[in-house]
Amino acid sequence: MQLLKNTSIKRRLTSIIMAISFISVVLTTLTISIIGVYSIRNNLLQELGVTASIVGDRNTAALLFNDDKQADNNLNVFSVNPVIVQACLYNEAGALFARYVSHKYQSTTQCPTDLIEREIIGEDRIMLMQPIVKMQDKIGSIYLESTQEQIVNYINRQILIATSVTFAALIVSYLLAINLQKAISRPILNLAETAHQVSIRKDYSIRAKLIGDVGKEFNNELVILTNSFNDMLTEIGARDQQLKQKNTELERAKDVAEGANRAKSQFLANISHELRTPLNAIIGFSSILMNQLFGPLGDQKYMEYSKDINESGTHLLDIINDILDLSKAEAGKLTLNYEEVHVGKAINKCITILSERAEKGKVTISHSVPKMLPPLVADRLRFIQILLNILSNAVKFTEEGGKVHIEVHTKAVGEEITHFVVTMQDTGIGMTHEDIDKAFQSFGQVDSGLNRKYEGTGLGLPLTKKLMELHQAEISIDSELGKGTLVTMTFPALPPAGVDYRPND
Repeated sequence: MQLLKNTSIKRRLTSIIMAISFISVVLTTLTISIIGVYSIRNNLLQELGVTASIVGDRNTAALLFNDDKQADNNLNVFSVNPVIVQACLYNEAGALFARYVSHKYQSTTQCPTDLIEREIIGEDRIMLMQPIVKMQDKIGSIYLESTQEQIVNYINRQILIATSVTFAALIVSYLLAINLQKAISRPILNLAETAHQVSIRKDYSIRAKLIGDVGKEFNNELVILTNSFNDMLTEIGARDQQLKQKNTELERAKDVAEGANRAKSQFLANISHELRTPLNAIIGFSSILMNQLFGPLGDQKYMEYSKDINESGTHLLDIINDILDLSKAEAGKLTLNYEEVHVGKAINKCITILSERAEKGKVTISHSVPKMLPPLVADRLRFIQILLNILSNAVKFTEEGGKVHIEVHTKAVGEEITHFVVTMQDTGIGMTHEDIDKAFQSFGQVDSGLNRKYEGTGLGLPLTKKLMELHQAEISIDSELGKGTLVTMTFPALPPAGVDYRPND
């Protein structure tokens, strides 16, 4: 079957039919020949036994009267039978009494010395030894040896007949195969060609031609296959049209969604920009009141209110800045200014900024940074913003007495540093896997109830993720509810190829 693997169905059918015919003829001829050979051997053995009995009876008198000349004359009758190789006559004592040898085999044969009665069919000879009995008394033995010429001739005739019959059968089977394969292969090749054309043109209106007993009450399997194939094309064509229509609708919906997203980003950018101006004024004037630059306020309540106004304004400005940054990132308008950043100093700055909040919440912040750490090439302000967002979340979601630990290590290939890895491990409230996915969504918060325990806009992690993507960096969160969270940030040591940056002096 491996020989037919890459051949056409026409050749496969023709080859299979011819092979079956050839095997059938050969097996039939071989079986008949084996039976014939077996039958001829048995007949030869029986004929040889009958001949031995007749010759033995004729030599009874010669053996009784010890007349060896008469015995030789009696054995010479075998000269007219070309299949007899030799005949040996033994007396009662077992001595060789008379012998006949065909002139063709005089130099290659000799009489056996043992007189054991036997009938043997060898590879090329038939040998028979039987006693000569007179009045139930053994008076001698006779040995006959003949060729298997009849068997050889029979086998040669069978080979000739088998060859002729096989050749004739192959011709007939080939002619039948040609007609048969047309009835089978034509519909299949028609289906294959139709499928090929559909695949090339992407036109599902093409149909396979019906070939066979079309219109009869009982159509054959090929007609049923063709009809089913055409029905399948009809179904695929209908679904293709539906899919194209759905794709068109999806494209329109996508355009509408992208337009709405751009409008949203533009609106957020505009409104954020517009809000920052009055907020800066509010923060500035509240700072003047807090510092009593134009004289004392009098009542202590005014000091408290001015402080609240300043803190609320600052908090609102931070939120607006985050919204503006996120909108710019989503619109692809946020750019990075690469420079060499000292990772240890950036971490210390973040800890200093959040130290008051950590002390208020009784949270301990520790860090482990290698002393000889080389600088990281990144946007310094955005890098600090990333660290602040993660660290502030860690402090905010860690209960009193908890800990936050920051650790830095590098990855290298050989002696060249390829990545900086910053990890933050806290002992806070933790999250589930579903909550982690939700936390990365814009304005998404894990605790989104009306009476949230932890305040926030849900912009920290989405903005952090956007800033990480801009740095071609990776961030991952591994958290367990009630046991804490591990945040891993992996930054490439160098910016993308072709990006210029300012090295430290």
